[in-house]
Amino acid sequence: MARRDDGHASRINTHAAPWARAPERPSPRAGAARGRRPEEPQWPEGSWWSEQPGWDERGRRRRREPTRRDVRRRERDRTRRRQQRARRSAFRTEPPPAARRRDPARGSGRRPPARPRPGPKATPRRPRLPTDRIGVGALVLSAVVGLSLLGIAERTLLDGRPIGTTESVASGKGLRHPKGHATAAPGAPHRPAQRPGASGAPAAPARPDAQALTAQVRKATLAQRGAAARLAYGAAPARAPIVAATRTSDDGTWVFGTTAVPVPPGSDADPEIAFFAARWTGREWRIGLSGATAFGTLLGAMPATVMSASEARALRRYGALSAGQAAAAVNGTGPGDGLMLPWKTGTSWTMLTAGPASGRRPLSALAFAGGDGRVLASGAGRLYRFCGDGPGPALLMVVHASGVATTYDRVRSAAQLRDGSVVGRGDPLGRTGTVGACGGAPADRAEVRFDLRRGAAPVPLDGAVIGGWTFSERAKPLLGFAERGLLQVLPGGLIANLGAVPAADPPPSSPAPGGAPDAGAGPAGDPSPSATQNRSPSGANTQQ
Repeated sequence: MARRDDGHASRINTHAAPWARAPERPSPRAGAARGRRPEEPQWPEGSWWSEQPGWDERGRRRRREPTRRDVRRRERDRTRRRQQRARRSAFRTEPPPAARRRDPARGSGRRPPARPRPGPKATPRRPRLPTDRIGVGALVLSAVVGLSLLGIAERTLLDGRPIGTTESVASGKGLRHPKGHATAAPGAPHRPAQRPGASGAPAAPARPDAQALTAQVRKATLAQRGAAARLAYGAAPARAPIVAATRTSDDGTWVFGTTAVPVPPGSDADPEIAFFAARWTGREWRIGLSGATAFGTLLGAMPATVMSASEARALRRYGALSAGQAAAAVNGTGPGDGLMLPWKTGTSWTMLTAGPASGRRPLSALAFAGGDGRVLASGAGRLYRFCGDGPGPALLMVVHASGVATTYDRVRSAAQLRDGSVVGRGDPLGRTGTVGACGGAPADRAEVRFDLRRGAAPVPLDGAVIGGWTFSERAKPLLGFAERGLLQVLPGGLIANLGAVPAADPPPSSPAPGGAPDAGAGPAGDPSPSATQNRSPSGANTQQ
């Protein structure tokens, strides 16, 4: 029997029979073809349907072949998805092998359950902490308490009290204030202390500045001793003065020390040295160098914790000594100190002076060399050190009771005594050396450079009596020598240290009238035991 064509020739509505359904889309899965009709419908011959293309192609879009662009886009999408999966799997934490369980669905033909997709939700949540439960009220309360404590601390500082000394008003106990703050009476109105620098309040005094003191002492040294240093050195000083603060008060307002103008490397002159005293006035330093009036004034007001009264008197006498007083103290016309030569009594050393080529006075560079090399104090006094206090060479000074001072330069292994220590005549000071403590040209052999000084300038050695000898200078020819009675010692000759004895020998006794002169007596007799040989630089010995 022929089938009835109850459909309408329309592409939109085919009016097909209910059983003539379009086949399902092909699927790669095995069960997708289930329910498909095994045979195609047959249309009557000569009907309109038989002349149309296959019924399964009606209403479909014709598939086109993929282009190269489509292929590249698919590959790019596939690669991007693969990279995303790799990045997500990198953050996974795989369980250890022992903790892995066998999936019961594997091998049973069933599809395994899908794993959760990695992401922020896959991260394990941390446990809740007590701070998570802090509310807005707690935060506001913390801020209020902090601001209150800050206000209390600021109020305490403005009132001038240290933090932590506040106490309950109900306790009724008085507060123990630090030194300088009075305790207010109960019930009295509180007056906050004024801050330094406020209107009507004096500013706090500045603290002493050690660097400013050093700069000021150097400036004063060059102003007062610079001209003499240039004249003695033959050139301007190449370095700044060497300043050393040897003593300072506990509060730092009083300082005592030494200063020296360094000697250039090519000069063999004695350095220009001086003491200084300084006081901090609250705004600036007031200083004075030895030889100036301010030096004695400051020493007179210096506290006993810094300098004793006896030491201050000795230094004031040294600083105020005039040239005439110094000459009388060393030439025997006035009270002297009984000075001896700076080595062991009874032994002889070589005497050296400045040469004629230097253009200076011969005795301005008096030095002694030889013997056992031990340098001794020429007289009793107080010992001071210039140009450093280390183990290197030292320039030592002994200030004697008359106000005259003896200096000893190029001394090595100096005695480690405190500045201002009392030494006696003959006490060891060190050993001879070749290098000056304050610079200058080195010596050819170990020696001790000897000189006399007062507060303002050196004391000339011409006419000085030291160790039983009188030192003198002669202009034509320019020469410095030592003499004792009829004996003379020229530069380069040996001179004996006779100790603290007068320079003149007792006059010889006159012979009896008509009698023959005895051996060893009278002008024609042998020289006195105190006579020494005069060894000239050429090596010839002459008996004076």
